[in-house]
Amino acid sequence: MEIKEEETLTPFLRGKIKIIQSKEGYRFNIDSLLLASFVKITDRPSKLIDLGTGSGIILILLSLKYKKVQLYGIELQESLFSQAWRNIHINNIKAQLFKGDVREIKRIFRSESFEYAVFNPPYHQPPLDIEKTEKNIARFEIEGKIKDFVKASSYLLKNGGKLFAIIPSSRFSEFITSLIEQNIQPKRYRTVHPTIDESATHVLLEGIKGGKSGGETVEKASYCL
Repeated sequence: MEIKEEETLTPFLRGKIKIIQSKEGYRFNIDSLLLASFVKITDRPSKLIDLGTGSGIILILLSLKYKKVQLYGIELQESLFSQAWRNIHINNIKAQLFKGDVREIKRIFRSESFEYAVFNPPYHQPPLDIEKTEKNIARFEIEGKIKDFVKASSYLLKNGGKLFAIIPSSRFSEFITSLIEQNIQPKRYRTVHPTIDESATHVLLEGIKGGKSGGETVEKASYCL
């Protein structure tokens, strides 16, 4: 498997998997690990899609837990799509990848095609003079906003399907509003704190398309010590 000069191949989980990443561009962080751990689904024949899959790390981590679920990923950037494709193959993961824009999801998939959707979106609001680099596009709302990922998820999910996402706590109310507008009812939350003495910086959330209000649960917090 080709590793480009500007990339690294890093063993992960004590060598259980290997991940190709950019040396200077986008590299996955703890958000992806927390989100993959937060996903709770039944291991049965079903379909899950990772919107903005990046290097494919979430799909690879989920493949270790769920053997019967069909995995899909969509990625806009050519460089990250290439890394995801190679990562899927180097780790012998069965997944289908598509290069495309979540804002044009209707051109790629039929509505209500998935039981599950996952995303760790670019959630930082960009300054006016930001450069369109690989890293910036992956982290800032340059080529897609949080609401675009929510809208795409609502389109893709079957009624009763589940969405799993991580977002900064500073945009929590905005995110909740967007979910409800797109007929996704928040059901499960977990806050993420840098340490036990600090306020939450992120929130993990599970929502159900077409779900009824009420019955939400707030889990024990995660700490990135």
